[in-house]
Amino acid sequence: MIDEKEKDEGEYKVEYLGEKLSKDLLSYKVIVLGFYGVGKTSIINKLMGKETDKEYAPTISVDVKNFQVKVNEKIIQIQIWDCCGNDEFAQSTKNLFVNASISILVYAINERKSFKNLEEWYNILKTHTFDSTLFLIGNKNDLEKERKVTIEEGKHFKNSYDNIKMFFETSAKNGENMDKLLKNIAISIYEKNEKEEKDLENALNNNRPIKLNKVNNNKKKKNNCVCK
Repeated sequence: MIDEKEKDEGEYKVEYLGEKLSKDLLSYKVIVLGFYGVGKTSIINKLMGKETDKEYAPTISVDVKNFQVKVNEKIIQIQIWDCCGNDEFAQSTKNLFVNASISILVYAINERKSFKNLEEWYNILKTHTFDSTLFLIGNKNDLEKERKVTIEEGKHFKNSYDNIKMFFETSAKNGENMDKLLKNIAISIYEKNEKEEKDLENALNNNRPIKLNKVNNNKKKKNNCVCK
């Protein structure tokens, strides 16, 4: 269930183009954050058309993947960062948040602690991100009989913060709302891209600088931290 008016899909045609990286395209950065075991890696795998792992294997440090989508006739390159569930690690790794176009907060509906942990993640994002569109996702809604967090609680958390633009529940296991999540990521970036291009054109016309939230694909990322 989504509690924000959805984009009119008639305006947009979204197509997943696969896991690829082109040096000719600038990447838009998406970061996925949340407590251990909420299914962040499974969500990313499902978004990219991969099978979810049956056995839980925690992410060590940060895992980065690249894929492309086409929105209408424009190809958009997305770099998605899968962060381990250690908020202390995230707080000490500022480059995780640099130039993030979209930040996705994830909790598991069957794990109360993951929901209570959201505020810590939100505060980290508030401290380190600038102009990042924020989504809230309640994952594992296939485990309805084990539910510990209601939909209404998810809505209330979303409505408590003006900059959380969207909330809905998903299941990385059975794929529920995965297409919706991919479309909203793609459309949000597409709209940002359109706005940035207009701002850039205006800036050039008025001889003033402008900042774009994109990732330099030629810059090497190094991170040797391990979450415990």
